[in-house]
Amino acid sequence: MIGYIAGALTTIAFAPQLIKALNTKSTKDVSLLMLLCSTSGMALWLLYGIQVNDPAIIAANSVSVLLAASLLGLKLKNDGISFVFEFSKKMRRPKNKNNRAV
Repeated sequence: MIGYIAGALTTIAFAPQLIKALNTKSTKDVSLLMLLCSTSGMALWLLYGIQVNDPAIIAANSVSVLLAASLLGLKLKNDGISFVFEFSKKMRRPKNKNNRAV
């Protein structure tokens, strides 16, 4: 029972962010790295749940992966290209004599 409650709470945690992103059509304030780590971790938990045949882990992480992957997809669609360009600009900034970006 504790596994189902924990799974429901962690799954529900992604829903408000996904709803907000869908309503505002903005994912600017959502961390891409957090989404990549969370989605990957949830997918691995789902695989583990399947491996040990644990219905609580399977149920919670199936829904969690769908929500997180949806948000990740929106993030990549909305900000993916600009993220690459911004990262590229940061990498090319000229350095001063202390090897710091100016």
